[in-house]
Amino acid sequence: MAVPVPLHEIIAELEELDDPTDRLEYLIEIGKTLPPLPDEQKSEENRVLGCQARVWLVGQVLPGLPCVLQLAAESDAMIVQGLIAVLLAAYSGRTPAEILAFPIDDLFERLKLPGLVPMRSNGLHAMAKRAQALAEAAKGCDGTDTAKSHSLPVVAYKRRSADEARQEPVLTGVHKIDTPLDVAAIRQDFPILATHLTNDVPLVYLDNAASTQHPRQVIGAMVEAYEHYYSNVHRGGHRLAAESTVRYEAAREAVRDFVNARSTTEVIFCSGTTAAINLVARSWGDANIRAGDEIVLTQLEHHSNVVPWQQLAERTGATIRWVPVNQDFTLDLAAFDRLLNERTKLVAVTAVSNVLGTILPVADIIRRAHAAGAVVLVDAAQAVPHEPLDVRAWDADFLAFSGHKMLGPSGVGVLYGRESLLDAMPPFLGGGSMIKQVSLDGFTPAGLPYKFEAGTPMIVPAIGLGKAVRYLQALGMDALRQHELALTRLAHELLADIPGLRIFGPPPEKKGGIVTFALDGAHPDDVSRLLDLHGIAIRAGHHCAMPLHEWLGLAASCRASFYVYNTPGEVERLAGCLRDARRVFQR
Repeated sequence: MAVPVPLHEIIAELEELDDPTDRLEYLIEIGKTLPPLPDEQKSEENRVLGCQARVWLVGQVLPGLPCVLQLAAESDAMIVQGLIAVLLAAYSGRTPAEILAFPIDDLFERLKLPGLVPMRSNGLHAMAKRAQALAEAAKGCDGTDTAKSHSLPVVAYKRRSADEARQEPVLTGVHKIDTPLDVAAIRQDFPILATHLTNDVPLVYLDNAASTQHPRQVIGAMVEAYEHYYSNVHRGGHRLAAESTVRYEAAREAVRDFVNARSTTEVIFCSGTTAAINLVARSWGDANIRAGDEIVLTQLEHHSNVVPWQQLAERTGATIRWVPVNQDFTLDLAAFDRLLNERTKLVAVTAVSNVLGTILPVADIIRRAHAAGAVVLVDAAQAVPHEPLDVRAWDADFLAFSGHKMLGPSGVGVLYGRESLLDAMPPFLGGGSMIKQVSLDGFTPAGLPYKFEAGTPMIVPAIGLGKAVRYLQALGMDALRQHELALTRLAHELLADIPGLRIFGPPPEKKGGIVTFALDGAHPDDVSRLLDLHGIAIRAGHHCAMPLHEWLGLAASCRASFYVYNTPGEVERLAGCLRDARRVFQR
């Protein structure tokens, strides 16, 4: 079967188009020429991990001498559909042996496609491997009937003239916001914000809910540690060991002060929020949860605050109960009250939804859970970096957060735990640092917090986190919250004026600095890739919250998230490029 646009035309066009946006639009156009895959052939669905684009790829042997493998595929994402058109054109009319011998990776490199393809487990390269697997299975085919094919019209792509070419949206700064922060001065602390991307557009970083960038102060503190005093902590008697230990414990004190814990014994360093939650599930959970007990979660949770409890329930025979979300994107507290009973042993809840931005009434939730006799774990990964937080005012039992979402390095995070709970919990990991005494007959664990910090700790990342904490404290968390709220209001205002764009989440006053949205007629992955060509970094996918996306009726969404260094002009640029994206995808 012939493909609508043959390979030689695709190669010629892509090699002639220099502008990245022109190349992307050409892929979209040739993707539109592919015939739809019949529903009966969509039995095996593949998802591009993260962005959740759906892909179907099937093969059929056409009998003949020699026999030909006919491939057909379809995706619900326009750019992926265009990449499919390239793949099918490369393999069209070839025998299984020819497909296996075809230098497909060389073709991808020649066409400069890697920057456009889903770099995930089942993106373009995985589709090629799927086609090669079908060819491998069809090797040695034989037949007597000659395959019939028909010609399809070739759709040529008309390049825009210079006058028609889209100009990069200007950072006009037309909209002013009321912010107590000197954002221009803050931006000077972040070297990466001066980056211009390969197509010479300035970086607009709006993926802060995933990870924030790092100021010079944090980078410098970590470089200083490696260059001047790095050593293992708590063990050696030499000067380097002593200084490393002092700086490491100073970071712990900074964190204690930041969340207002009673003592540094309640601050456990770990690799991140996920590790902190798993520590509680394995140590406190295994020691306290039994068959018939109930664990209460909400539909708003990140997978990191879901899967460890599902694993605990599998191990123990406990039952998980789910608190639903209201239509206004708030938590159904009346349903929460109905779920609480004498069997409820644990409530695990996010403080701020990483998808909707919804700010939950954590203190109220903890009060209600404690009244039912339950222990509460708070996933504060999206709260600690963005608002003043007091674990004692909340009366929290456990609280988890990550350094990389608050200007600190990746690979370090914190578990806060009420000292009485931590003291009663058995160690989770065994080995060095977590022991007081070891003999042939057994061991005695160290006291808090070291009982839960087995092995060499994340020394330099923890020092970097301590510096990030002090940086944020100097800015003022109330001021930071006011700045993010102003940006979120502006984003709601500008994005709400774009036809076909839907925002998911409560009003700005009831959410963190997160704006999650979908654009009608465009897959979120398509939108994020087009924005990337304009230097704008957002997140597209399920954001590690599949149950919530199922409730929203979406496989994926787009998410822009703000922080201390973002400006009104960047929000304007996001809105302008989304208007442009709408024209591209609805053309």
